[in-house]
Amino acid sequence: MSQVSCHNHQVIVSFANRATERFAREGKSKFRGLDAAKAMARLQVLHGVASLDDIPPLKSVGLHALSGDRQGQWAMTINGPWRLVFRFREGNAEDVEIVDYH
Repeated sequence: MSQVSCHNHQVIVSFANRATERFAREGKSKFRGLDAAKAMARLQVLHGVASLDDIPPLKSVGLHALSGDRQGQWAMTINGPWRLVFRFREGNAEDVEIVDYH
C-alpha cells in the first residue's frame, strides 16, 4: 500500500480497529453512549494538526500522554469514559482508536 505524502498536509494514517475507521469514514457508531458529534470534531482536529502543540489547550479536549501499557500514546477526551487514543509521529496520527479504557 503506497501513501502519497504532501508537505504541510498531515493526516490520520492508520486506525487501531475497524469500528473506529468506519466511524471516521461513515459516521456510523457502534460505541454505546458516545457523543458522535464531539468524537467527529476530535477526529477532525487530529486530522488537521501538524503537531500536538496545534491541538487547542482547552480543558474539555483533555489532551494527555498515557502511561503503562499505553505509553507512547496520547488521548483526548470525548465524553464520559470515551477517549480518542492515538500515536503521533512525524506530523501524522497513527493507530487512532475510540476507546473506553477506564
